[in-house]
Order: sequence, then structure tokens, then C-alpha cells
Amino acid sequence: MKFNIKFLKYRFAAYIFSFLLLAAFATGTYLKGGLTWGIDFVGGVKLTVQFPVKVSTDEIIKNLSSAGIASSVQQIGLEDKNEYVISTKLLSKSQSSDESFEKIWAVLSVKYPGLVKLGVETVGPSIGEYLKNSAFKLILLSIIMMTIYLAFRFDFKFSLGAMAALIHDVTISVFLCGILGIEINTPILAAILFIFGYSVNDTIVIFDRIRETVNLKNAHAFVDIIDTSISATLSRTMLTSFTTLIGSAVLFFFGGESIRDFAFVISFGIIIGTYSSIFVASPVVNAYSKLVQKRH
Repeated sequence: MKFNIKFLKYRFAAYIFSFLLLAAFATGTYLKGGLTWGIDFVGGVKLTVQFPVKVSTDEIIKNLSSAGIASSVQQIGLEDKNEYVISTKLLSKSQSSDESFEKIWAVLSVKYPGLVKLGVETVGPSIGEYLKNSAFKLILLSIIMMTIYLAFRFDFKFSLGAMAALIHDVTISVFLCGILGIEINTPILAAILFIFGYSVNDTIVIFDRIRETVNLKNAHAFVDIIDTSISATLSRTMLTSFTTLIGSAVLFFFGGESIRDFAFVISFGIIIGTYSSIFVASPVVNAYSKLVQKRH
């Protein structure tokens, strides 16, 4: 059964929704002091240890907090092995990552005699800053390259619409991390890049159908062609989004604490990416097309 939903009829409501969502997330991030960067980008210590007795993550965090050390703790391996990964940022700007490690080890080894060090990773502040700048450059370069590709494959108006949706999705997802206090680390950066690819892929499917429909129905109004194209690909879009969400939901609920934030950001990205393909990318294409027609 064929149907044709007038999606662009609601484009102004979608603009308002997107603006309010972005404003709320950005304001919340600002009030919380900005983005929370992980040790990958600001420097810190990641210590893998095996405790001689059974302990809990809350107990470890409490013992470190009593010594003025803020940390995140994740259990790894089998439960009876008592193996944990303890991550903490540099304790102060004047301290090196090695000095921070020594203080952490001193607290834990006194509290838990027989503690075994399985591994330690340290990231200095200069390396963290370098990685942070590299991450920004990577995302910017990806956006530029994708813009060039879309401009080559489609008309410029399609490239503009896809980039608007992409920036919309990535910006809101980053501010979501900020307002929820999710650390921006390497896995979260990977999730952001996943959103980047998913958003563009979903948008291109709709744009392909728009281009095909324009060739078949060039006498129709462009806004009607866009609505028809979105409606024709809607079942594919929803089915793809739903099945991908199932995978990310499994990771969130059963993947363990270490990848829960990663899975949550991906799940949000799938939802916001599906929304933006319909209510951001396509309306931008229509708006630019109207602007060009007025000039001519």
C-alpha cells in the first residue's frame, strides 16, 4: 500500500524542536562546566590490578576518594578473579602521570596488602592535548571530505542538506555527552564518527530517491517530490534504524559497564540521525532550491 506523508509541512516545527534541543543541551553542558574529557585527551593513569580479596567498585572509589583521588572503576574478566581497571585524571597540573600513579598505588597497596599490578598506562598532559587537537582535526577533515564527495555525486543543494543534518547530529550528540557528564574518550569519539557515517548514509538513500523521482516527475512541485521520496524510503529507513537500535541496545544492557556509554551515544545517534534525514536534510535542500529559483 502506497502512502504519501507531507513531511515538509512540519519542517518549521522541526526547526523549533531542533533549536530548543540544541539550546537545552548546550546550556546544560555550560552550566555543568563544559565537556568532561577522559584521560585520553587530558592525561592521566589507567591501572589494571588484581585484588587479594573480593571488593566492589563502590568500595574502591570510596577508598580513593578519601585520599582526594577521583576515579572511575570497572571490573574486568571473571568475577572471582577480582580484576579491575582504575582510571583517574592527573591529580594536579603540577604532577606528572607517574607521580599520580605512585599516589594511587600507595593508597591501594596499603589498604589491600597483596595487591597485584597487572598493567599501567599513563598519558601525559601534552600528549593528551595533542590527541584532543588531532580528534578535532579528524572530525573537521571528515566533514570537508564528505562535503566534496556529496557535491560531486549530487548537486550542491544535496551536499548542503546532508552537511546540515550531519553537523546537527554530531553537535547535539556531543552536547548530550556534556549534559549527562559522559567522558569524551576514544570509544566515545568512535561513537561520534559512527553517527557521522550513519547520518550521511541514511540521508543519501533519501537523496537518491529524490533524484530518481525528479527525473520521472519533473513537472511536479519539488516539495511534493521530496515528500514522495521520503515516504517511499520510510519503511527502509525505519527498519534499518530499528534493527541497528536492537544491536546497540544489546550492547547497552549486556555489554558491561565499560561500553555502556559508547552504546548509549550510538543509540541516541541512530534516533537523531533518522530524525534529521527527514526533518533537517530534506527541508534544507528544499529551502536552498527555492532560494535559487527566486534569484533566477
